[in-house]
Amino acid sequence: MKQCLVDANLLLPLLVRHHEHHKKALEWFDGLVAREARLCRFVQLALIRLLGNRTIMGDYALPAGTTWSLMERPMEDERLEFAPEPPLFAVEFPKLLKYPVATNKLVGDAYLAAFALAGQMRLATFDADFKQFRGLDLQLLAP
Repeated sequence: MKQCLVDANLLLPLLVRHHEHHKKALEWFDGLVAREARLCRFVQLALIRLLGNRTIMGDYALPAGTTWSLMERPMEDERLEFAPEPPLFAVEFPKLLKYPVATNKLVGDAYLAAFALAGQMRLATFDADFKQFRGLDLQLLAP
C-alpha cells in the first residue's frame, strides 16, 4: 500500500457535512486502510485558514482554536496520520518552483507536490492544477 498525502481541498469537504463535495470525500476516506493517509502541517494550517474564512464557510466559520480541535477528530482515526517533511523535501521543492505558471497558488501546490514526491506518496486532491507537476503520483477525485 502506497501512502497518500491528503490535500486541504479534500479534507475540508470531509470535515464539513454541508460542503458540496462531502459525499465524494467521505467515499474516498471510507476506502482507505489503516495508516494509508498522511496529513502535513501545511494542510493543517490551510484548514484552519479555510474553516475560519467567512467567505468560504459563511455562518459556519469557526475560530482557530475550534478548527484545531475539529482536526483532532480525523487524526484519531487509524487511517490518517501526521507526517513530517520527508528528508528529500528540500531537494524537490526548489525544482518545482521553476514551473512557468503565473499563479499565487504555485507555492502551496509546489509544496504539496514536493512533499509527496520526496516522501514517495501519492497526492489525493480535487485540484486538477496538480497535473502540471511531472512525476507526481496523483489521485485526482472528480467532484
